[in-house]
Amino acid sequence: MGQAHQHPPRHSHGTSSRLLRRLDPLVGWLALGAAGLFVASAGHAATVIQCGQLLDVIEKQTLTDQQILVEDDMITAIAPRVDAPDDARVIDLGDHTCMPGLMDMHIHLFIDATGRTLDESAPTQSSAYNALMGLRNAQTLLELGFTTIRVPGDMDYHYAGIELRDAIARGWHTGPRMLVAPHAITPLGGHGDFNSYSPDLPVELTGPLVADGVDEVRRAVRREIKYGADWIKIMASGGVMSQNDDPEVAAYTREEFEAFADETHRHGKKITAHAHGDAGIRAAVEAGFDSIEHATMMAPETARLMAEKGTYYVPTLYVVDWILERGATGGISANNLAKAKLVAEKHGNSVKLAASAGVNLVIGSDPIFPMDEAIREFTSLARRVPDTWLVLRAGTINPAHMLGLEDEIGSLEIGKQADIVASPESPIDNMQNIENVAFVMKGGVVIKGGE
Repeated sequence: MGQAHQHPPRHSHGTSSRLLRRLDPLVGWLALGAAGLFVASAGHAATVIQCGQLLDVIEKQTLTDQQILVEDDMITAIAPRVDAPDDARVIDLGDHTCMPGLMDMHIHLFIDATGRTLDESAPTQSSAYNALMGLRNAQTLLELGFTTIRVPGDMDYHYAGIELRDAIARGWHTGPRMLVAPHAITPLGGHGDFNSYSPDLPVELTGPLVADGVDEVRRAVRREIKYGADWIKIMASGGVMSQNDDPEVAAYTREEFEAFADETHRHGKKITAHAHGDAGIRAAVEAGFDSIEHATMMAPETARLMAEKGTYYVPTLYVVDWILERGATGGISANNLAKAKLVAEKHGNSVKLAASAGVNLVIGSDPIFPMDEAIREFTSLARRVPDTWLVLRAGTINPAHMLGLEDEIGSLEIGKQADIVASPESPIDNMQNIENVAFVMKGGVVIKGGE
């Protein structure tokens, strides 16, 4: 192939080994051999991808007729013509739009609320069951185009999410890159506790990780980190799909919020908070949390504070759309439906406030619905904020920055991981086009398409 003009990378070069080591030192060491075998099994050390269009999410521009050279798991050149080895495999996506691997930063792999409440489902699912269901769900997400996901607390009494993350990183199973907060730490009676059971059962049935008071809070954080947490997640307010808790009440005291943030950051980890009402949102932001989930009833002052402090915002819009749609057919309890209607009225305003204030928005689908619908989060966000570049960045480079992995993933650049997806039509023209991903590559390995 012809000589290409090789643009220098905007960021320092990453490697697959460095990325894996940053996620987990032991997993990174184990994964080096597995990753090499996986690439070798495909039969090609180099691949040229011909893109009809290429979306540059850094500069917010569409490039035409570009080639991407992938060697092993890295992008090594991007140009109209790249200088590739003679035996390089060629994948023709000349009639497709190429973009970075997508990211979903609010994934629950073990929840299925399509036929019962969380209180009913979570205590009946073993950790082994969750791991198997989670693997299936993770692979569904990868097929949709999500090459990296974050699990911000899941309904498992043990650590199935950590085991699943590590199994994928070792190469035992195909799946997206995972970062995990194993549980959602909750106060007694909060969102994340199980509040609909009788108080006179022989044994009190509680959520997976209940912590009250500064000492318990610090101990809960240490326990999560002991067993491999990448992130810490807390329930800073009541929720929608839970019983007898109030979305508008801050779930913890100021001292408890500060203890959560201090203990997490002291260990070099990041922390996020589920919060609907402004009281819980504001308390978490003031305490220095790294991101906020939902923030459905946010005040303008809080949005400005989030922008000032650099707090990331994961609005999770599609789940509310789904709850309201299900509620219309009788598929959601009256209590949950009433709370969903309350937050839906203000949710869109919160997102618009945040966008106008300059808060970094991040895609997160919060799937209590069938996993193959998670991709609809992009369209739900675009309905509230009709800037398709902003929405695409919310599902690519913004989460990479939030995770601290912007040098390695999140955009199509030389020196980054070869996480590449493509759709027949560009989401910049119509965001709904992203729901039709036809090609997926993760770390240089073709997952879908490319025949």
